[in-house]
Amino acid sequence: MHELLSQVLGYIRGVWRFRWLVLAVAWAVSLGGWAYVAEIPNEYRASARVHVDTRSMLAPLLRGLAVGSDINQRVSMMTRMMLTRPNLEKIARATDMHLQAGTEAQMDGVIGRLRSGTQIQGTREGDIYNLSYKSRNPEEAYRVVQAMLDLFVEGALSDTRSDSEMARRFIDEQIEAYEQRLEAAEQRLADFRRENVGMLPGESGDYYQRLQSAQSELQKTELELQEAERRRDEIERQLTGEAPTFGIMGPMASGPSGAGRRSVDPELEARIQQLRERLDELRLSFTDQHPDIRSIKRTLEQLEQQREELLAQLPPQEQTARQGDNLEANPVFQQLRMAKSNAEIEVSALQVRAAEQRRRIEELQGLVNTIPEIEAELKRLNRDYSVNQENYRALLQRREQANLSQNVEDQGEQVQFRVIEPARVPKSPSAPNRPAMFTGVLVLGLGAGGGLAFLLSQLRPVFDDRRTLNRLTGFPVLGNVGYHRSEQQRKRERLWLLAFIGAGLLLLLAYFVTVATAGSYLKPLGQLF
Repeated sequence: MHELLSQVLGYIRGVWRFRWLVLAVAWAVSLGGWAYVAEIPNEYRASARVHVDTRSMLAPLLRGLAVGSDINQRVSMMTRMMLTRPNLEKIARATDMHLQAGTEAQMDGVIGRLRSGTQIQGTREGDIYNLSYKSRNPEEAYRVVQAMLDLFVEGALSDTRSDSEMARRFIDEQIEAYEQRLEAAEQRLADFRRENVGMLPGESGDYYQRLQSAQSELQKTELELQEAERRRDEIERQLTGEAPTFGIMGPMASGPSGAGRRSVDPELEARIQQLRERLDELRLSFTDQHPDIRSIKRTLEQLEQQREELLAQLPPQEQTARQGDNLEANPVFQQLRMAKSNAEIEVSALQVRAAEQRRRIEELQGLVNTIPEIEAELKRLNRDYSVNQENYRALLQRREQANLSQNVEDQGEQVQFRVIEPARVPKSPSAPNRPAMFTGVLVLGLGAGGGLAFLLSQLRPVFDDRRTLNRLTGFPVLGNVGYHRSEQQRKRERLWLLAFIGAGLLLLLAYFVTVATAGSYLKPLGQLF
């Protein structure tokens, strides 16, 4: 530690030997640097603060009804787009800075100066923005900031309106396009239904459901037919055990029940009568095209023809005699015969129904490849129509939302710009910071002088004590001889010391004067640089 301290003291003594060089370099560097700093042009910075209020009283009321644009994001984007060339050209034209440019290269210089001097900063709150611009001309700085402020407010609002109008035009175009699609889909669906009438699925379901339903109905009809045939066979079995009449043939009956009636076969007559009654009952509920009515009519025609044929086979006398025959009928036999007629009618009707159902099943089975394709095409057409209809309704709803949003934006309730600090013409320059630069020049001058003195002390070293001499030469030092200065020499040294201190104080005084006057007295000297 003692050696380190001795070494430091040695360096200081070495620099002290060249103290006048330190002071001379400090004066030269300081005067030159101060003159240069004094010649640096002043820069003026004009600024403005604007508050962007994006809170709207209508926002909670219109939630879900109107489409609100993200104004915070739009303002943030506007701050980034402010420094683009189109916006800077607008600012240049608004402040007449474009008049300074006669060529395209000069205009590029104006744009570059605007871009480098403009600053747009947001605060932590996110709703306050600082707009500033620095220029050598304070009036120009003020005009640029004012133009930036106007462009900032107008740009954010106009972009919102233009986006809303663009969105509304797009929605109107889409609505018109979907109207045409919807009409075309309706026409295709109507043409398809008209071309494939009778083969489209209805309330009974699709093709496979209808086929399964028809097969189930056929099974049910066949089961009913089997039951009816068994009842008929049972009635015929019972008829074989009953006599049709009591006693022998009596005289010709007279009266309204027997007169004028041709009775070839009483059983045949009874069946005809039962069929006619059954036909009258069915006509009360159905038309003549009903399968049961058609079946009964065919059976009735066959029985009447059979009766005519039997009557034609009899001799004329027998035909006359049969006109008056009247047997004393067995009541049980007559009831069984009536039941048999009803059973045969039911069997015939069920046979016709089963035949019709088989025909329908065969028809459906014959369309096994056609109907599914028709049903699939119908589903596709319905699906296309439903999709177009849903999109059309959604677009109508979006248009109403866009109109409502446009009305809200026109009322100006969505965003408000409030200028907190308007732009003013700066009175004092914001740059350069001459006091700091003057101080830096002084420190630089002293440092340069001290560095040069230290370098010379190392190039021209001297021995300040015996220890240093012993360490460097390796020889023992037996003693030292002192130098005795006379009174005149000491007086001269004190004068030089006072002169050195005075020169140093004068340098400090020059520094304070330079700071106080901003180096104005050095401007003639600064023109040399």
